[in-house]
Amino acid sequence: MLAFVHIPKTAGTTLHKVISHQYPREKIFIHHDTEGPPSAELAARIEAQGASVVMGHFSVGLHEFIPSLRYVTCLRDPIPRLLSHYRHALYDPTHYLHREAKSLTLAEYVSSGLSGELSDGMTRMLAGVGDFHHGKVTDETLVLALSNLETLFAAIIPSERFDEGLLLLARDLGWKSPFYLRRKVGHNPGTTTQPDSETLRAIEEHNRHDRQLYDLCSARFAQRADADTELLRQLARFRKTNSALGKAAFLAREFKARYL
Repeated sequence: MLAFVHIPKTAGTTLHKVISHQYPREKIFIHHDTEGPPSAELAARIEAQGASVVMGHFSVGLHEFIPSLRYVTCLRDPIPRLLSHYRHALYDPTHYLHREAKSLTLAEYVSSGLSGELSDGMTRMLAGVGDFHHGKVTDETLVLALSNLETLFAAIIPSERFDEGLLLLARDLGWKSPFYLRRKVGHNPGTTTQPDSETLRAIEEHNRHDRQLYDLCSARFAQRADADTELLRQLARFRKTNSALGKAAFLAREFKARYL
């Protein structure tokens, strides 16, 4: 069974759609941490449905109840991830931190403690921190997250190299061509403004473990992808085909997934 850990602001919505086109609708189970932590009861419902994949904003932990489960996730450099998070909250009235974001600078937002997503959020989710929003992230938490990535994950996709990661995942799992349209690409006012040095320091300070996690995973991914000559050829073909035919194929698959 596959489980997609959707970390906010990491190109996860795009991957969510790609995955949803690879499996029948009745084989997909959606779960979020807001609905409760992993449990035997949740695992029983997933297995009773006969699900092949679980997707949502949830932390690692479900494998304790479904040992055969393997995770996938997207990671992103902490600076653009937090910048995107702030802009989303600032300009989207439906975001759960919208009201707070309107009165805070980015540096204040990152330092506010309003959400675990703003402070080593990737490490928290991948380590399965129990008190997600208030639990302390330590070097031991990072070691656990890295251990989970090493032993429990079928794929780790850096969002900055999304196409390569997607093609490797599709190859490993025997998927059909993973055509896609970018989902939730930000078009908010001021998106070209870059943070100043003080703001960058605040992001790095509150995401020190995420920085280490991302840099290590990104380097490991590059080592694999850059040595794969077939992937380089496949990448060029895929980008050309996805540009020319991807939209039509994506929309056809979306219609089938929703209505047929």
